[in-house]
Amino acid sequence: MKICVYPLPPLAEPSMLRGTAAVVIDVLRATTVLTYAKHSGIREIVPVLDIAAAWQLKKTYPPGEVLLGGERQGLPIEGFDLGNSPQHYTPKKVAGKTLILTTTNGTVAMHAAKPARSVYIASFLNAGAVVEYLQNEENIAILCAGTNGKESEEDLLLAGCLTARWTARKNYQLNEAAKRVAGLWNDSIDAAALETLLRETTGGKAVLRLGLDADLVASAQLDTINIVPQLY
Repeated sequence: MKICVYPLPPLAEPSMLRGTAAVVIDVLRATTVLTYAKHSGIREIVPVLDIAAAWQLKKTYPPGEVLLGGERQGLPIEGFDLGNSPQHYTPKKVAGKTLILTTTNGTVAMHAAKPARSVYIASFLNAGAVVEYLQNEENIAILCAGTNGKESEEDLLLAGCLTARWTARKNYQLNEAAKRVAGLWNDSIDAAALETLLRETTGGKAVLRLGLDADLVASAQLDTINIVPQLY
């Protein structure tokens, strides 16, 4: 039984992912958004790499069925229905719809995970649900999105949360990155402490500079949603 953490998508070569259950993490904010969206009744999630692809793909769906969501430089994309703020994905807006999402880092990681046998979305909101759902998997790969090619402290913290919780249940073999991140987490961290930690991360500071304090608060909720979105 093995858990491998990849702090950045390029570190997860396709051969390393084949046969694994992959978990994609982009705490601030893509995977948090998708957890909210699924909880709010979104029917389908389709990650794409660029804006043009999102517009083109929308044309293949019946009118009114698709929402375009995402960001560039942290801000909503002109002409899109939704940005990358979790609390905007309410049942009234998204229930029953297909979401085509493109973000700077998160959707890149989602595409990198495609060679895996199955691909799931993790955030702090559904961390407990992910641990429960995948507890019988023997080969787990955790892909962190990072930020513009650099490791994100908030993504590594969630990877550590998942790894620590799984290893508390069973004796997994860990790669070096998994060993490193497991030490970042302890069970005394609650939602209040988590919010404080996120505010001190590079990603958290970037979100706050954009005036998106509510996004950070929404991303710091812990074990509040019992849903595990599956992409592939």
